[in-house]
Amino acid sequence: IKVALFNIFTFPLPQQTQTRPQRRPHPVTHNRRRTVIAAALTSLFTALASVFTAPLAHAALTPPWLGSADSAFQGLVQSVANSPGSSGQRLSDFLGSAQDAGLADFRPTGPLTSSDGNYPIPTNPNIKETKLVKVTDDPWQRVQRWTVDSPSMQRPVEVQIMLPKDRKAPAPMLYLFDGISGTETSGWLKWGGLEKVFAEENVTIVMPTGASASLYSDWVRDDPALGRYKWETFVTKELAPLLERPEHGLNFNGKRGVAGLSMGAIGAVHMANAHPELFNAVMGLSGCYSTMDPIGRQIAKVMVESRGGNVENMWGPYGSDMWRYHDVVTHPEGLRNMRVYLFTADGTVTQAELDYQKTRPFYELAAGAVLEQGTHQCTVALDQAMRKAGMTHQTVEYKHGGVHSWDLFDRQLPTAWQAIKPSLM
Repeated sequence: IKVALFNIFTFPLPQQTQTRPQRRPHPVTHNRRRTVIAAALTSLFTALASVFTAPLAHAALTPPWLGSADSAFQGLVQSVANSPGSSGQRLSDFLGSAQDAGLADFRPTGPLTSSDGNYPIPTNPNIKETKLVKVTDDPWQRVQRWTVDSPSMQRPVEVQIMLPKDRKAPAPMLYLFDGISGTETSGWLKWGGLEKVFAEENVTIVMPTGASASLYSDWVRDDPALGRYKWETFVTKELAPLLERPEHGLNFNGKRGVAGLSMGAIGAVHMANAHPELFNAVMGLSGCYSTMDPIGRQIAKVMVESRGGNVENMWGPYGSDMWRYHDVVTHPEGLRNMRVYLFTADGTVTQAELDYQKTRPFYELAAGAVLEQGTHQCTVALDQAMRKAGMTHQTVEYKHGGVHSWDLFDRQLPTAWQAIKPSLM
């Protein structure tokens, strides 16, 4: 990560020119430099992906060979992340240069690239009908776990549902997507402060689980490591109609929102844009909404590959119709008539981040700083694209100070909810 940070913040920008004639590098030296940069980029993004909205919950989960945070490394990260040359644009320029040099197709390797042991989840081709299989109580306040048969994914899918405070009153449904880990229990419950924020709220929270590295999208092919993913079809065509059936006891008021953080924000904003007839509001925290620019491409790619998947099984070759379909920045029209809330920090490391990271894996601070700089650039791009299309109704909040972590998302959730709540109640 140290090497990768150095390369990112010292790599020459494309527009820079040399004032003195430069001797053509020896081919071996030139190739070695390309290899070093590629390795730095790969190692950085492999590490970033391991904490992309899924910081480890316990220090015990940290592989012993990674070591732990120390003040010297934190000081290095803070000085690099807070330097004048450190920004989302700098990261974008670096990745753009890497892409132009043919370095964007390296695949990460090593111990951080293995899939969760639960994947691929077995399929059952005999599942032909969407139906509720069972409902069990979770230990969380007002939370149930619904098991739903999905024909599109050919398996039972577990969905955590936080019930409204007043089950007799009509309530909207808020689909809330997790980050890259896609664990059996939503990170919003484990780390995101969901119970506290919605303790007095009359809204049904719907949290699909088991979506690791999926981007909540329909994949073009089954993946050997991750399995069958048809999340867009599941949420919009199967789950939503099932939850809204009166016999299942959810008192629905006819309004829906979709929201997420990081990978979940990518999925939520795309799904809202692609299905404006279904959603009244969308909320994205620290997501990247273009799949066709250097940052967006690498984030999508590394999220899949860091969990052992093949990105071409997701959307096919880079530049395909599916890659373009998921690029909200180039066609944001679906967001025109719904309430939109976007948030990102700028990756500046403050004392709050240093305090939060004291007992956490050492690489989280570097990953969080670079990732948040990237999502800041991505959020600016979507905001500008919407304004270019004549949309000014969106609420976009840019926060100075803050890195990509559950601590940041937890603190932002109350504000984000209040921003979209009026369109749902």
